[in-house]
Amino acid sequence: MPDIVEIIKQQHRQVEDLLTRAEEGGADRAELMQAVARMLLPHSEAEEDFVYPAIRDLAADEGEEVKDGTTEHHQVEEMLQNLLRGDPGDPGYGGTIAAIAGELRHHVQEEEEDLLPVLEQRLADDEREEMGRRFAEATMSSLPDGGDHHAATRRELYEKAKEQHITGRSRMSKQELAEAVGES
Repeated sequence: MPDIVEIIKQQHRQVEDLLTRAEEGGADRAELMQAVARMLLPHSEAEEDFVYPAIRDLAADEGEEVKDGTTEHHQVEEMLQNLLRGDPGDPGYGGTIAAIAGELRHHVQEEEEDLLPVLEQRLADDEREEMGRRFAEATMSSLPDGGDHHAATRRELYEKAKEQHITGRSRMSKQELAEAVGES
């Protein structure tokens, strides 16, 4: 099993490929952005659930960077959700894809340069492999036909928080959203 750093970087490259193809235009833009959402949302959720806390535990000085990474996840998720509610023919659709791609590229660069090296330097090989196994399970179980279909995703909890007019929801973790909407 590849270690956590390899898996995260591999998923980053897959999302980058989808975004590049969506930016190029064409009839399948909406499908490509749906694929981005299917990959990105469980990826971000798993990072927030156990990767970022591990980094914060291993390197307290990276706490602010972890917090920024979580905020960036939520900003991209919100832009992505708004885009998916629209139509590729809508004015600004391509610009929104470009904005999402730019934000994600910035986020990936910071994550790969600042956060992931903490795991490479401070975890043993077997610990990185175990975290990689857990990450792979978490990201695959959120895809169609995988895992528990009854557990609410962060996106579903976010939508419930939005319906309930809960302020600060875009900065909340999955657990905080669950607590805010009464599902914890």
